[in-house]
Amino acid sequence: MALLDRNLIHRNVTFSDSDNALKMMAEAMVAQHFVKPSFVEVVINREHQFPTGLPTGGITVAIPHADWTNVHKGTISVATLKNPVAFKNMGDPDETLNVRLIFMLAVDEPHAEVKLLQDLMGIVQNQATLQGLLDAKDDDSLYNRLESMFRDVKVGTGKKESSK
Repeated sequence: MALLDRNLIHRNVTFSDSDNALKMMAEAMVAQHFVKPSFVEVVINREHQFPTGLPTGGITVAIPHADWTNVHKGTISVATLKNPVAFKNMGDPDETLNVRLIFMLAVDEPHAEVKLLQDLMGIVQNQATLQGLLDAKDDDSLYNRLESMFRDVKVGTGKKESSK
């Protein structure tokens, strides 16, 4: 099962705020049939209750996600931001972080989220890797870098995915 879809990779985009970013990214997942329409509202509401901004050093990331019951097929959407967007800090919701990279997760089974977050933490703690994503000169370059990073990362068993 392919984890990445080119239609869910957004390079050098601009959003007015975090809700706008989440809405656009989640709607793209709906349009590609990875998630149910309910995912859009659920991921935004979850972000308000349980912030996902992560202070990883120089380049700050957010890792929004929603419950697996809103997902048809596991995937990750990635956005590199032209201008930072304010997200609340996961560890200190009173603190606002200027996020430059968003990794939106859609997992298709109950326990896959923990494993995916662990895999992703290894990636987002490497500032050189994050800078490489921000520096990607075109969409293909960004996609290829992400594909290389996520080659061995799984988002579930794919049991919910229909066979061809």
